[in-house]
Order: sequence, then structure tokens, then C-alpha cells
Amino acid sequence: MKVLFFLFSFLMINSYAQSTNWWVYFVDKKCNTSPGLSDYAIDKRFKKNIPLDIYDYQICQDYVDSLKKHNIVIRNCSRWLNAISITIDSEDILDTILSYSFVKKIQPLKKIISMKQDLSGDFGNQYRTARMTSSLLYGTSFNQLNMLGGVDLHNQGFLGNDIVIAVFDAGFIGVETLPIFDNLWVNNRILNTYDFVDNDADVFNGSVHGTMVLSTMGGYMLDSLIGSAPEASYMLFRTEDSGSETLIEEDNWASAAEYADSLGVDIINSSLGYTILYDDTLNSHSYMDMDGNSTVITNAADLASSRGILVVNSAGNSGNNDWYYIGAPADADSVLAVGAVNSLGEVASFSSRGPTYDGRIKPNVCAQGVMSVVADQDSTIRFANGTSFAAPIISGLAACLWQTNMSMTNMELLNMIEISSHLFNNPNDSMGYGIPNFYNAYINSLNLSSHKEDIIIYPSPFNVDFSIIYKFQKDSRIDIFNATGVLIYSEIFSQACSSVIITALSNMETGVYFLRLNDANFYPIVKI
Repeated sequence: MKVLFFLFSFLMINSYAQSTNWWVYFVDKKCNTSPGLSDYAIDKRFKKNIPLDIYDYQICQDYVDSLKKHNIVIRNCSRWLNAISITIDSEDILDTILSYSFVKKIQPLKKIISMKQDLSGDFGNQYRTARMTSSLLYGTSFNQLNMLGGVDLHNQGFLGNDIVIAVFDAGFIGVETLPIFDNLWVNNRILNTYDFVDNDADVFNGSVHGTMVLSTMGGYMLDSLIGSAPEASYMLFRTEDSGSETLIEEDNWASAAEYADSLGVDIINSSLGYTILYDDTLNSHSYMDMDGNSTVITNAADLASSRGILVVNSAGNSGNNDWYYIGAPADADSVLAVGAVNSLGEVASFSSRGPTYDGRIKPNVCAQGVMSVVADQDSTIRFANGTSFAAPIISGLAACLWQTNMSMTNMELLNMIEISSHLFNNPNDSMGYGIPNFYNAYINSLNLSSHKEDIIIYPSPFNVDFSIIYKFQKDSRIDIFNATGVLIYSEIFSQACSSVIITALSNMETGVYFLRLNDANFYPIVKI
């Protein structure tokens, strides 16, 4: 059996007549005042201090009903985009749709080309065994967690409890029967399933890819495979049709993200990536569109993040082919994009590289994606390669880290993961900030919590200068880094003092910076 790797690409439609799939955008939501969120999701919003806004309200049903009178098929509805995706038999209907006063614009859905790449190389079936055993509790999955400080974090009792992870993938064949997932079913940790391809609740079809992805988080087979978050709860959403090269999964992903938000999920793990192979330079996407703003799926990912969800996405497996770069939605500035390394921490040749087109660091971090230990269809385990498996390992440990301090926001959690990474001070386009250490992030969060009243930085945001109020000891030092991790300012205080004013950034570009304080007892990194 070959290891499967999923690479996806968009090919823009050459003309209106070539597409039967369209987005129809509406001008407003005036006739709908009901938020499309469950009571549980609304309660989570209030606990996270995230107010409801226009994106949370459903699209106007009257508008949808008016369009239903015509010969169209409605594929998905998006409250975030205030739009519906439709399928039509003839482009002649487009003028009629556009004539409605409540229709803002229409645009074609992008055609997707799905490619499966076999990167097994020397890691073929010779590594597959009837049962891999080890004297260690984690078996052969030990390394993929231990290299991230995950085993130490687990030993503190943090296994992802009370965190809900939504998994977007191409199918989950066998999850309902394989013994490695008994732990999830017996403890009612599979909370919801939905197939956005076939529009039903049966996600246990299509592909085994999602099965392998889920096993790296929620799997539990002693001496063989223990996932990164075995006590988290999961929602399984099939958004990708792995057998199709003509349908669009972009709107499925966006719809799944909205649905996940409506149910109150904490983390989205997406082991899907969308890139472009193009011939029509006028209409097709290109690397220029990997700027964090250009694709529907990237905008949907950012909107999910704005709802308080940590979005973790695989960087992609294009590092050794013509595309080379990360894809969407990994290019989103609020998405934690995960690249792949081997068991020694060396970057995988296939791992997609950064930066984004606008120059931001991507991938954000890396985890083991070469010979990752995953579930097999015959109730055993196997090795598999791909950023598809590095991402969920990170997602699960992010759940464990979030469990340590539920008051953290999703972006504080993302920043804490980056800061704990071994290349934070010197990031690069292959590994981003590097390999995170979740146990060290946990320890640092304890330091921050115990000193949270000790350090005050104001104003935030600032224009010219800002003040730091803190009981600086003699020889305390502050370092300031830009968003790419480059040290741009450092100062050592020769005498003890209680406050300082920093003017070093007055001529710097608008953006996010990180301040690191070093004294004898306290080593926080603060976003400014």
C-alpha cells in the first residue's frame, strides 16, 4: 500500500461560459437578525470576550428564496462572505441573477486540480509491520511527540481535555471501527460529523487520509501510537473530494469553518492545501496570490481566527516540485502553518517553503512529517510522510497547551508556540520559527501568569514611543524583535529602575513587534 500525499491546486476559469459553479454575493443582511451560532458557541464567545458582529448573522433567506425560483442548485451558504455558491446549467441565467437589487456581484468558483504525490521513496512497505511494539508507552510514536516537548506536557496531566478540535479532510474511512479510536467513541469524544461533499453526516468514506490524520491526535494504542491530544474532543468534516479533479472544495472548506464556528470549536486542523498550476496567465492564480488576502479559503481561515479559533494548516508538500511555496490557506497571517521535518529535526525536502508573496515568515513552525506514525486500515500502524501529519501533531499539542490556561486567546496561543521554537531568533523560509517545545511554552506561561501584574506596557498600540513599568534589576536587559524574528534593539540597564521609555521604534514600519525581558527571575516575551 502506498503512502498518499495530497496536493491541491486552483485553475482560474478562462471565461464565464467555462464555469457552472459561481459565488453570488449579497449587498446586506437587513432581513436577518439571528446569529448563526449555537448557545454553546455564543457562551464561548462571551467567555473569550469576542463580541458578535455582522459575520455571525445568517444571510438573508428572502434573497436565497428569490434566486431559488430560477434553474440553479445551491451548493453552500456563507454568512461570512454573505454569499451562496451555486451550480447552473447555462450562463444565460447570470444576467438575470445580477439584475436583482440585492445581488452585489457574482464571480466564478475556481476549478481545482487534485494531485496525489507519492513521496515514499525509501520509506516503502518495508517499514510496515503487523504491529510495532516498544518498551515505551508511546511505542514508535514517542519521537514525534517528544521532540516537541509533548511527552513532558502529557506527564503534567495535559492531554487536551475540554478542547474541541475540528478536523477538515478528504474522508475518515475506518474511524468508526478501528480499535485505535475506541478511546474516542467510548468516552463520547466524537461530537459531530458532516460530509460537505455529499451533504450528509457520513464522513466514513472517500479517503483514509483523514483517518491517518486523526490518529496522530486522537489515536490511543499502547506501545504503538498515542496521539498528541488523546483526551480532546473531535468533530470530523469531509470537505475534500479526493476522487475529483473538477469540483471546487474551496467553498466546502469555508462552509465547514463557519459550521465549526457555529458549534463552538476551539481548533481547526486542516491537512489540505490549495496551490495553482496555471496556463492562462490572465485569469489564473499564481504565487502572487499567496499574500494572505487573495483567496476565498484564506479569507475564511482569517475569519475563523477572528472568531477565536486557532487554525492550524499543513504548509504543503511542494518543496521539491515546480510550485515550491506554501499554499492557501497556509498563507493567512492568522493561520499556524506547519512544515515537516524528519526524526532528527532536519527539514523534509518535500515540505513547502516560504515566504508568503508579501514577505511574511512561513511556515510558522515544523513537526515530524517524515515517517510519522499513523493508523493503518488493518488495525495496526504504519509510517507516512507529509506535512499533512506534521500539522495535526501540532494541533493536538496546541490543545494540550491551551488546556493549561484557557484564558489565553487563540493568537496568544499561536505566539506562545512560535516563541518556544528553536529558531525564533533566526527564522528561515524552510522551517519558519523552527520546532516548538510545548513544555517550555507551558513553563513560560506559568512565569507570565505569576508576573502578569508586574509588567505594564503602554500605550498599546503606540505611535512614537511606549513605556515599560517594571522593577528592573541591575543588568536587566530588553531585546526587541520584528515580526520575522530579527533583533532590532537591545538595551541593558546598568542601574535598577522602575520604568523606562522606549523610542527605538519611532521610525519603524507599522506592525507587530516582540519585546523580550531578561532579568534574574523573569523571562517573558510580550507582543507590542
